[in-house]
Amino acid sequence: MSKSAAAACATLATALPERVITPDNAEYESLRDFPWSNTCWLPAACYVRPRTTDEVAIAVKAIKEAGSQFTIRGGGHNCNPNLSSTDGTGVVIDLHDLNTISIDKSSRIAKVAAGSTWGQVYTFLEEYGLTAIGARQKDVGVGGYLLGGGLPAFSNLHGLGADSIVNFEVVLADSTIVNANQAENPDLYRALKGGGTNFGIVTRFDIQTYEIKAQYTLNIYDRADYANIFRATIELQKAMETDPKYGLVLGFYPTMCLVGLLYADWVAETPKAFEPFMNLKSLQTSMISTTNGTIKSLADAFGPATHLRRHCSTATTKVSYDLYLDTHKHWLAMLEKYPGAGNMFYAIQPLSSAVAQLAEVRGGNTVGIEPVSQSWWAFCAEWSDQENDAAGYDGINELCSGIRTIAEKKGQLLDLIFMNDASVSQGVLASYGADNVKRLRETAAKYDPEGFFQKQQKDGFLLRKL
Repeated sequence: MSKSAAAACATLATALPERVITPDNAEYESLRDFPWSNTCWLPAACYVRPRTTDEVAIAVKAIKEAGSQFTIRGGGHNCNPNLSSTDGTGVVIDLHDLNTISIDKSSRIAKVAAGSTWGQVYTFLEEYGLTAIGARQKDVGVGGYLLGGGLPAFSNLHGLGADSIVNFEVVLADSTIVNANQAENPDLYRALKGGGTNFGIVTRFDIQTYEIKAQYTLNIYDRADYANIFRATIELQKAMETDPKYGLVLGFYPTMCLVGLLYADWVAETPKAFEPFMNLKSLQTSMISTTNGTIKSLADAFGPATHLRRHCSTATTKVSYDLYLDTHKHWLAMLEKYPGAGNMFYAIQPLSSAVAQLAEVRGGNTVGIEPVSQSWWAFCAEWSDQENDAAGYDGINELCSGIRTIAEKKGQLLDLIFMNDASVSQGVLASYGADNVKRLRETAAKYDPEGFFQKQQKDGFLLRKL
Protein backbone atom coordinates (compact mmCIF):
# COMPACT_ATOMS: atom_id res chain seq x y z
CA MET A 1 0.00 0.00 0.00
CA SER A 2 1.41 3.42 -0.94
CA LYS A 3 1.85 6.09 1.72
CA SER A 4 -0.51 8.49 -0.05
CA ALA A 5 -3.26 5.85 -0.36
CA ALA A 6 -2.80 4.86 3.29
CA ALA A 7 -3.09 8.51 4.30
CA ALA A 8 -6.26 8.92 2.23
CA CYS A 9 -7.81 5.79 3.77
CA ALA A 10 -6.99 7.00 7.29
CA THR A 11 -8.51 10.43 6.67
CA LEU A 12 -11.60 8.89 5.09
CA ALA A 13 -12.06 6.49 8.00
CA THR A 14 -12.20 9.49 10.33
CA ALA A 15 -14.38 11.66 8.10
CA LEU A 16 -16.76 8.90 7.00
CA PRO A 17 -16.81 6.26 9.75
CA GLU A 18 -18.29 2.90 8.74
CA ARG A 19 -18.10 3.88 5.08
CA VAL A 20 -14.49 2.84 4.53
CA ILE A 21 -13.62 -0.81 3.89
CA THR A 22 -9.99 -1.80 4.43
CA PRO A 23 -8.26 -5.18 3.86
CA ASP A 24 -8.94 -6.30 7.43
CA ASN A 25 -12.70 -5.85 6.98
CA ALA A 26 -14.95 -8.83 6.24
CA GLU A 27 -16.55 -7.00 3.29
CA TYR A 28 -13.24 -6.32 1.58
CA GLU A 29 -13.03 -9.45 -0.58
CA SER A 30 -16.57 -9.10 -1.91
CA LEU A 31 -15.82 -5.52 -2.97
CA ARG A 32 -12.49 -6.51 -4.51
CA ASP A 33 -14.14 -9.32 -6.48
CA PHE A 34 -17.22 -7.39 -7.55
CA PRO A 35 -16.32 -6.27 -11.12
CA TRP A 36 -17.71 -8.02 -14.18
CA SER A 37 -14.24 -9.07 -15.35
CA ASN A 38 -11.93 -11.06 -13.08
CA THR A 39 -9.00 -9.16 -14.60
CA CYS A 40 -10.28 -6.20 -12.56
CA TRP A 41 -10.18 -8.00 -9.22
CA LEU A 42 -7.42 -5.82 -7.78
CA PRO A 43 -6.65 -5.22 -4.06
CA ALA A 44 -7.31 -1.52 -3.46
CA ALA A 45 -5.86 0.26 -0.45
CA CYS A 46 -9.47 0.74 0.65
CA TYR A 47 -12.99 1.21 -0.65
CA VAL A 48 -15.04 4.24 0.34
CA ARG A 49 -18.81 3.91 -0.06
CA PRO A 50 -20.43 7.36 0.15
CA ARG A 51 -24.20 7.50 0.69
CA THR A 52 -24.76 11.11 -0.38
CA THR A 53 -23.37 13.67 -2.77
CA ASP A 54 -21.90 15.54 0.19
CA GLU A 55 -20.01 12.41 1.21
CA VAL A 56 -18.63 12.09 -2.32
CA ALA A 57 -17.34 15.66 -1.96
CA ILE A 58 -15.69 14.72 1.36
CA ALA A 59 -14.03 11.73 -0.32
CA VAL A 60 -12.70 13.86 -3.16
CA LYS A 61 -11.24 16.36 -0.70
CA ALA A 62 -9.49 13.67 1.34
CA ILE A 63 -8.03 11.89 -1.69
CA LYS A 64 -6.89 15.14 -3.29
CA GLU A 65 -5.14 16.36 -0.14
CA ALA A 66 -3.43 13.00 0.39
CA GLY A 67 -2.20 12.93 -3.20
CA SER A 68 -3.50 9.39 -3.59
CA GLN A 69 -4.53 7.74 -6.80
CA PHE A 70 -8.16 6.69 -7.10
CA THR A 71 -10.78 5.16 -9.35
CA ILE A 72 -14.56 5.54 -9.52
CA ARG A 73 -16.83 2.49 -9.51
CA GLY A 74 -20.43 2.27 -10.53
CA GLY A 75 -21.56 -1.09 -11.89
CA GLY A 76 -18.02 -2.29 -12.53
CA HIS A 77 -19.13 -3.57 -15.95
CA ASN A 78 -15.90 -2.78 -17.77
CA CYS A 79 -13.11 -5.19 -18.61
CA ASN A 80 -10.25 -2.66 -18.24
CA PRO A 81 -8.23 -2.93 -15.01
CA ASN A 82 -7.75 0.34 -13.13
CA LEU A 83 -10.92 1.98 -14.45
CA SER A 84 -13.20 0.83 -11.63
CA SER A 85 -10.50 -1.02 -9.73
CA THR A 86 -6.99 -0.35 -8.48
CA ASP A 87 -4.18 -1.95 -6.54
CA GLY A 88 -2.81 -0.74 -3.21
CA THR A 89 -1.63 2.54 -4.72
CA GLY A 90 -5.18 3.83 -4.86
CA VAL A 91 -8.65 4.18 -3.36
CA VAL A 92 -11.87 3.01 -5.03
CA ILE A 93 -14.77 5.44 -4.67
CA ASP A 94 -17.61 2.92 -4.79
CA LEU A 95 -20.93 4.57 -5.60
CA HIS A 96 -23.20 1.55 -5.03
CA ASP A 97 -24.94 3.12 -2.06
CA LEU A 98 -25.97 6.11 -4.17
CA ASN A 99 -28.90 4.26 -5.71
CA THR A 100 -32.06 6.29 -5.12
CA ILE A 101 -34.46 6.77 -8.03
CA SER A 102 -37.45 9.13 -8.28
CA ILE A 103 -39.75 10.40 -11.03
CA ASP A 104 -41.46 13.69 -11.76
CA LYS A 105 -44.77 12.47 -13.17
CA SER A 106 -45.55 15.66 -15.05
CA SER A 107 -42.22 16.03 -16.88
CA ARG A 108 -41.44 12.30 -16.90
CA ILE A 109 -37.89 13.10 -15.82
CA ALA A 110 -36.29 10.44 -13.63
CA LYS A 111 -33.65 11.42 -11.09
CA VAL A 112 -31.26 8.50 -10.94
CA ALA A 113 -28.37 8.31 -8.48
CA ALA A 114 -25.10 7.32 -10.10
CA GLY A 115 -24.66 4.00 -8.27
CA SER A 116 -27.87 2.51 -9.67
CA THR A 117 -27.97 -0.31 -12.18
CA TRP A 118 -30.17 -0.31 -15.24
CA GLY A 119 -32.09 -3.24 -13.81
CA GLN A 120 -33.04 -1.06 -10.84
CA VAL A 121 -33.99 1.82 -13.14
CA TYR A 122 -36.16 -0.31 -15.42
CA THR A 123 -37.91 -1.97 -12.49
CA PHE A 124 -38.71 1.39 -10.90
CA LEU A 125 -39.93 3.05 -14.10
CA GLU A 126 -42.07 0.13 -15.22
CA GLU A 127 -44.41 0.88 -12.32
CA TYR A 128 -45.20 4.15 -14.14
CA GLY A 129 -45.42 2.63 -17.62
CA LEU A 130 -42.15 4.30 -18.59
CA THR A 131 -38.62 3.37 -19.49
CA ALA A 132 -35.24 5.02 -19.94
CA ILE A 133 -32.77 4.80 -22.80
CA GLY A 134 -30.24 2.53 -21.14
CA ALA A 135 -28.25 -0.68 -21.32
CA ARG A 136 -29.37 -3.99 -22.73
CA GLN A 137 -28.10 -5.84 -19.65
CA LYS A 138 -29.62 -5.17 -16.26
CA ASP A 139 -26.43 -5.40 -14.20
CA VAL A 140 -24.70 -2.58 -16.11
CA GLY A 141 -24.18 0.54 -14.01
CA VAL A 142 -25.86 3.80 -14.95
CA GLY A 143 -22.82 6.05 -14.45
CA GLY A 144 -20.13 4.53 -16.66
CA TYR A 145 -22.66 3.66 -19.34
CA LEU A 146 -23.98 7.21 -19.71
CA LEU A 147 -20.61 8.95 -19.39
CA GLY A 148 -19.34 6.77 -22.24
CA GLY A 149 -22.30 7.64 -24.47
CA GLY A 150 -24.41 4.54 -23.91
CA LEU A 151 -25.67 2.36 -26.77
CA PRO A 152 -29.28 1.22 -26.13
CA ALA A 153 -31.49 -1.35 -27.80
CA PHE A 154 -33.27 1.30 -29.86
CA SER A 155 -30.64 3.96 -30.61
CA ASN A 156 -32.36 4.96 -33.85
CA LEU A 157 -35.47 6.07 -31.96
CA HIS A 158 -34.07 8.34 -29.25
CA GLY A 159 -30.31 8.37 -29.80
CA LEU A 160 -27.65 7.31 -27.34
CA GLY A 161 -28.34 6.99 -23.64
CA ALA A 162 -26.46 10.24 -23.00
CA ASP A 163 -28.78 12.13 -25.35
CA SER A 164 -31.73 11.72 -22.96
CA ILE A 165 -29.92 13.30 -20.00
CA VAL A 166 -31.34 16.71 -19.13
CA ASN A 167 -29.11 17.42 -16.12
CA PHE A 168 -26.02 16.14 -14.32
CA GLU A 169 -25.28 16.68 -10.64
CA VAL A 170 -21.49 16.79 -10.38
CA VAL A 171 -18.85 16.93 -7.65
CA LEU A 172 -15.93 18.93 -9.03
CA ALA A 173 -12.25 18.63 -8.12
CA ASP A 174 -12.53 21.38 -5.50
CA SER A 175 -15.41 19.45 -3.87
CA THR A 176 -18.05 21.95 -4.94
CA ILE A 177 -21.35 20.53 -6.20
CA VAL A 178 -22.84 21.92 -9.40
CA ASN A 179 -25.55 21.11 -11.92
CA ALA A 180 -24.84 20.90 -15.63
CA ASN A 181 -27.61 21.33 -18.17
CA GLN A 182 -28.42 23.43 -21.23
CA ALA A 183 -28.93 26.56 -19.11
CA GLU A 184 -26.39 26.04 -16.31
CA ASN A 185 -22.77 25.08 -17.10
CA PRO A 186 -23.74 24.07 -20.66
CA ASP A 187 -20.12 23.40 -21.67
CA LEU A 188 -19.79 20.84 -18.88
CA TYR A 189 -23.19 19.41 -19.80
CA ARG A 190 -22.10 18.67 -23.36
CA ALA A 191 -18.66 17.39 -22.33
CA LEU A 192 -20.10 14.85 -19.89
CA LYS A 193 -22.21 13.27 -22.63
CA GLY A 194 -19.53 10.87 -23.81
CA GLY A 195 -16.52 12.56 -22.19
CA GLY A 196 -16.06 10.05 -19.38
CA THR A 197 -14.60 10.83 -15.96
CA ASN A 198 -12.42 13.79 -16.98
CA PHE A 199 -14.34 16.60 -15.30
CA GLY A 200 -15.87 15.48 -12.02
CA ILE A 201 -17.79 12.71 -10.30
CA VAL A 202 -21.39 12.64 -11.46
CA THR A 203 -23.63 11.71 -8.55
CA ARG A 204 -27.04 12.00 -10.22
CA PHE A 205 -28.41 11.83 -13.74
CA ASP A 206 -31.74 13.47 -14.56
CA ILE A 207 -33.06 11.47 -17.48
CA GLN A 208 -35.98 12.02 -19.86
CA THR A 209 -38.11 8.87 -19.93
CA TYR A 210 -40.45 7.51 -22.59
CA GLU A 211 -43.19 5.01 -23.23
CA ILE A 212 -41.62 2.22 -25.28
CA LYS A 213 -43.04 -1.21 -26.02
CA ALA A 214 -40.50 -3.86 -26.97
CA GLN A 215 -41.22 -6.83 -29.19
CA TYR A 216 -38.28 -9.18 -29.45
CA THR A 217 -37.11 -12.56 -30.68
CA LEU A 218 -33.77 -14.20 -29.82
CA ASN A 219 -32.72 -16.78 -32.39
CA ILE A 220 -29.75 -19.14 -32.65
CA TYR A 221 -28.30 -19.80 -36.12
CA ASP A 222 -25.63 -22.10 -37.50
CA ARG A 223 -22.64 -19.76 -37.68
CA ALA A 224 -21.45 -21.50 -40.87
CA ASP A 225 -24.25 -19.67 -42.70
CA TYR A 226 -22.58 -16.31 -42.11
CA ALA A 227 -22.88 -15.17 -45.74
CA ASN A 228 -26.69 -15.37 -45.68
CA ILE A 229 -26.83 -13.96 -42.15
CA PHE A 230 -24.88 -10.91 -43.37
CA ARG A 231 -27.24 -10.45 -46.33
CA ALA A 232 -30.15 -10.36 -43.91
CA THR A 233 -28.22 -7.94 -41.68
CA ILE A 234 -27.59 -5.53 -44.55
CA GLU A 235 -31.28 -5.54 -45.47
CA LEU A 236 -32.26 -4.79 -41.88
CA GLN A 237 -29.75 -1.95 -41.65
CA LYS A 238 -31.25 -0.44 -44.80
CA ALA A 239 -34.71 -0.63 -43.21
CA MET A 240 -33.45 1.21 -40.11
CA GLU A 241 -32.95 4.30 -42.26
CA THR A 242 -36.70 4.63 -42.78
CA ASP A 243 -38.11 2.97 -39.66
CA PRO A 244 -36.35 3.92 -36.40
CA LYS A 245 -38.26 1.28 -34.41
CA TYR A 246 -35.96 -1.48 -35.68
CA GLY A 247 -33.17 -2.77 -33.46
CA LEU A 248 -30.70 -5.61 -33.82
CA VAL A 249 -28.32 -7.60 -31.65
CA LEU A 250 -25.98 -9.77 -33.72
CA GLY A 251 -23.15 -11.81 -32.22
CA PHE A 252 -20.89 -14.51 -33.64
CA TYR A 253 -19.53 -16.97 -31.07
CA PRO A 254 -17.30 -20.02 -31.52
CA THR A 255 -20.32 -22.33 -31.37
CA MET A 256 -23.22 -20.27 -32.74
CA CYS A 257 -24.62 -17.02 -34.07
CA LEU A 258 -27.04 -15.16 -31.79
CA VAL A 259 -29.51 -12.75 -33.37
CA GLY A 260 -31.84 -10.52 -31.39
CA LEU A 261 -34.59 -9.03 -33.57
CA LEU A 262 -35.98 -6.00 -31.74
CA TYR A 263 -38.92 -3.75 -32.54
CA ALA A 264 -40.12 -0.80 -30.47
CA ASP A 265 -43.82 -1.63 -30.78
CA TRP A 266 -46.18 -4.56 -30.46
CA VAL A 267 -47.26 -5.57 -33.95
CA ALA A 268 -49.40 -8.46 -35.08
CA GLU A 269 -47.30 -9.39 -38.12
CA THR A 270 -43.57 -9.90 -38.31
CA PRO A 271 -41.93 -6.61 -39.36
CA LYS A 272 -40.92 -6.95 -42.99
CA ALA A 273 -37.19 -6.40 -42.47
CA PHE A 274 -37.07 -9.38 -40.07
CA GLU A 275 -38.36 -11.81 -42.70
CA PRO A 276 -34.93 -12.55 -44.24
CA PHE A 277 -33.74 -13.73 -40.82
CA MET A 278 -36.88 -15.73 -40.14
CA ASN A 279 -36.57 -17.49 -43.51
CA LEU A 280 -32.96 -18.63 -43.08
CA LYS A 281 -32.59 -22.40 -43.20
CA SER A 282 -29.73 -22.13 -40.70
CA LEU A 283 -32.15 -21.15 -37.91
CA GLN A 284 -31.58 -23.78 -35.23
CA THR A 285 -33.77 -22.68 -32.35
CA SER A 286 -35.37 -19.69 -30.69
CA MET A 287 -33.96 -18.96 -27.26
CA ILE A 288 -36.92 -16.63 -26.86
CA SER A 289 -39.85 -16.77 -29.27
CA THR A 290 -41.47 -13.53 -30.33
CA THR A 291 -42.50 -11.73 -27.16
CA ASN A 292 -44.46 -8.55 -26.50
CA GLY A 293 -42.58 -7.08 -23.58
CA THR A 294 -40.81 -4.03 -22.25
CA ILE A 295 -37.24 -2.78 -22.01
CA LYS A 296 -37.16 -4.33 -18.54
CA SER A 297 -38.24 -7.76 -19.73
CA LEU A 298 -35.76 -7.53 -22.62
CA ALA A 299 -32.92 -6.78 -20.20
CA ASP A 300 -34.11 -9.63 -17.99
CA ALA A 301 -34.00 -11.93 -21.02
CA PHE A 302 -30.33 -11.15 -21.62
CA GLY A 303 -29.69 -11.95 -17.98
CA PRO A 304 -26.76 -11.04 -15.71
CA ALA A 305 -23.18 -11.62 -16.79
CA THR A 306 -21.01 -14.32 -15.28
CA HIS A 307 -17.61 -13.63 -13.71
CA LEU A 308 -14.80 -14.48 -16.14
CA ARG A 309 -11.52 -12.95 -17.23
CA ARG A 310 -12.15 -10.60 -20.15
CA HIS A 311 -10.59 -8.27 -22.67
CA CYS A 312 -12.60 -6.10 -25.07
CA SER A 313 -11.99 -3.72 -27.94
CA THR A 314 -13.99 -1.92 -30.61
CA ALA A 315 -14.09 -0.33 -34.05
CA THR A 316 -16.62 1.61 -36.12
CA THR A 317 -17.27 1.03 -39.81
CA LYS A 318 -19.71 1.81 -42.56
CA VAL A 319 -22.17 -0.84 -43.70
CA SER A 320 -20.71 -3.23 -46.28
CA TYR A 321 -21.46 -6.84 -47.13
CA ASP A 322 -17.95 -7.47 -48.45
CA LEU A 323 -16.45 -5.93 -45.32
CA TYR A 324 -18.57 -8.18 -43.12
CA LEU A 325 -17.40 -11.25 -45.05
CA ASP A 326 -13.72 -10.33 -44.74
CA THR A 327 -13.94 -9.45 -41.07
CA HIS A 328 -15.63 -12.75 -40.33
CA LYS A 329 -12.86 -14.66 -42.09
CA HIS A 330 -10.29 -12.74 -40.04
CA TRP A 331 -12.17 -13.70 -36.86
CA LEU A 332 -12.12 -17.37 -37.88
CA ALA A 333 -8.35 -17.13 -38.31
CA MET A 334 -8.01 -15.62 -34.84
CA LEU A 335 -10.09 -18.40 -33.30
CA GLU A 336 -7.65 -20.91 -34.74
CA LYS A 337 -4.56 -18.91 -33.77
CA TYR A 338 -5.61 -18.19 -30.16
CA PRO A 339 -7.47 -21.20 -28.74
CA GLY A 340 -6.55 -20.07 -25.23
CA ALA A 341 -8.72 -16.96 -25.70
CA GLY A 342 -11.73 -19.13 -24.94
CA ASN A 343 -15.03 -17.57 -25.90
CA MET A 344 -13.70 -15.01 -28.40
CA PHE A 345 -16.66 -13.36 -30.09
CA TYR A 346 -17.73 -10.23 -31.90
CA ALA A 347 -20.95 -8.28 -32.19
CA ILE A 348 -22.23 -5.93 -34.89
CA GLN A 349 -24.24 -3.09 -33.35
CA PRO A 350 -26.04 -1.07 -36.04
CA LEU A 351 -26.86 2.64 -35.91
CA SER A 352 -28.80 4.56 -38.53
CA SER A 353 -27.70 7.92 -39.91
CA ALA A 354 -30.39 9.56 -37.74
CA VAL A 355 -28.49 8.98 -34.49
CA ALA A 356 -26.12 11.90 -35.14
CA GLN A 357 -29.06 14.26 -35.72
CA LEU A 358 -30.88 13.02 -32.62
CA ALA A 359 -27.85 14.01 -30.55
CA GLU A 360 -27.85 17.59 -31.85
CA VAL A 361 -31.59 18.01 -31.30
CA ARG A 362 -31.05 17.12 -27.64
CA GLY A 363 -28.28 19.65 -27.00
CA GLY A 364 -25.40 17.81 -28.61
CA ASN A 365 -22.93 15.29 -27.25
CA THR A 366 -19.18 15.01 -27.50
CA VAL A 367 -18.97 11.62 -29.22
CA GLY A 368 -18.65 12.91 -32.79
CA ILE A 369 -20.95 10.48 -34.62
CA GLU A 370 -20.91 10.86 -38.40
CA PRO A 371 -24.38 11.09 -40.01
CA VAL A 372 -24.12 7.82 -41.93
CA SER A 373 -25.44 4.32 -41.47
CA GLN A 374 -22.78 2.48 -39.47
CA SER A 375 -21.83 -0.47 -37.31
CA TRP A 376 -20.23 -0.31 -33.86
CA TRP A 377 -18.21 -3.50 -33.49
CA ALA A 378 -17.59 -5.06 -30.10
CA PHE A 379 -14.80 -7.64 -29.79
CA CYS A 380 -14.43 -9.62 -26.59
CA ALA A 381 -12.67 -12.68 -25.24
CA GLU A 382 -13.75 -14.54 -22.11
CA TRP A 383 -11.58 -17.13 -20.40
CA SER A 384 -11.30 -18.61 -16.93
CA ASP A 385 -7.61 -19.10 -16.15
CA GLN A 386 -4.91 -16.48 -15.59
CA GLU A 387 -2.48 -18.58 -17.62
CA ASN A 388 -4.49 -17.70 -20.75
CA ASP A 389 -4.31 -13.93 -20.20
CA ALA A 390 -1.76 -13.45 -22.98
CA ALA A 391 -3.94 -15.35 -25.46
CA GLY A 392 -7.02 -13.35 -24.49
CA TYR A 393 -5.31 -9.98 -24.75
CA ASP A 394 -3.27 -10.75 -27.86
CA GLY A 395 -6.19 -12.41 -29.62
CA ILE A 396 -8.56 -9.48 -29.19
CA ASN A 397 -5.89 -6.91 -30.01
CA GLU A 398 -5.00 -8.68 -33.25
CA LEU A 399 -8.65 -9.26 -34.08
CA CYS A 400 -9.47 -5.57 -33.67
CA SER A 401 -6.38 -4.20 -35.39
CA GLY A 402 -6.84 -6.59 -38.30
CA ILE A 403 -10.46 -5.62 -38.82
CA ARG A 404 -9.59 -1.92 -38.64
CA THR A 405 -6.94 -2.50 -41.32
CA ILE A 406 -9.39 -4.40 -43.52
CA ALA A 407 -11.99 -1.63 -43.18
CA GLU A 408 -9.45 1.12 -43.82
CA LYS A 409 -8.24 -0.52 -47.03
CA LYS A 410 -11.83 -0.75 -48.22
CA GLY A 411 -12.55 2.89 -47.32
CA GLN A 412 -15.12 1.72 -44.78
CA LEU A 413 -13.41 2.64 -41.48
CA LEU A 414 -14.87 5.48 -39.40
CA ASP A 415 -12.84 7.37 -36.82
CA LEU A 416 -15.11 6.87 -33.82
CA ILE A 417 -14.00 4.51 -31.04
CA PHE A 418 -16.96 3.83 -28.73
CA MET A 419 -15.84 4.26 -25.12
CA ASN A 420 -18.15 1.69 -23.54
CA ASP A 421 -16.69 -1.17 -25.61
CA ALA A 422 -13.11 0.09 -25.91
CA SER A 423 -9.80 -1.15 -24.58
CA VAL A 424 -8.17 1.50 -22.41
CA SER A 425 -5.25 1.51 -24.86
CA GLN A 426 -7.47 2.79 -27.68
CA GLY A 427 -7.55 6.51 -28.46
CA VAL A 428 -11.20 7.10 -27.64
CA LEU A 429 -11.20 10.86 -27.03
CA ALA A 430 -9.00 11.59 -30.04
CA SER A 431 -11.51 9.71 -32.22
CA TYR A 432 -14.20 12.28 -31.39
CA GLY A 433 -12.60 14.80 -33.74
CA ALA A 434 -10.46 17.92 -33.32
CA ASP A 435 -13.34 20.27 -32.48
CA ASN A 436 -14.66 18.03 -29.73
CA VAL A 437 -11.18 17.48 -28.32
CA LYS A 438 -10.68 21.24 -28.17
CA ARG A 439 -13.95 21.64 -26.25
CA LEU A 440 -13.04 18.84 -23.87
CA ARG A 441 -9.66 20.38 -23.09
CA GLU A 442 -11.21 23.78 -22.48
CA THR A 443 -13.90 22.33 -20.25
CA ALA A 444 -11.40 20.36 -18.17
CA ALA A 445 -9.19 23.44 -17.75
CA LYS A 446 -12.19 25.45 -16.57
CA TYR A 447 -13.70 22.98 -14.09
CA ASP A 448 -10.52 21.20 -12.96
CA PRO A 449 -7.74 23.80 -13.38
CA GLU A 450 -5.27 21.90 -11.17
CA GLY A 451 -5.79 18.68 -13.16
CA PHE A 452 -6.91 16.51 -10.24
CA PHE A 453 -8.84 14.09 -12.45
CA GLN A 454 -5.89 13.83 -14.84
CA LYS A 455 -3.07 13.49 -12.31
CA GLN A 456 -4.60 11.34 -9.58
CA GLN A 457 -7.11 9.17 -11.41
CA LYS A 458 -5.48 5.77 -11.84
CA ASP A 459 -6.40 5.20 -15.47
CA GLY A 460 -9.20 5.64 -17.94
CA PHE A 461 -10.10 7.38 -21.15
CA LEU A 462 -8.38 10.52 -19.95
CA LEU A 463 -7.36 13.78 -21.57
CA ARG A 464 -3.84 13.34 -20.21
CA LYS A 465 -3.32 10.62 -22.82
CA LEU A 466 -3.89 12.95 -25.77
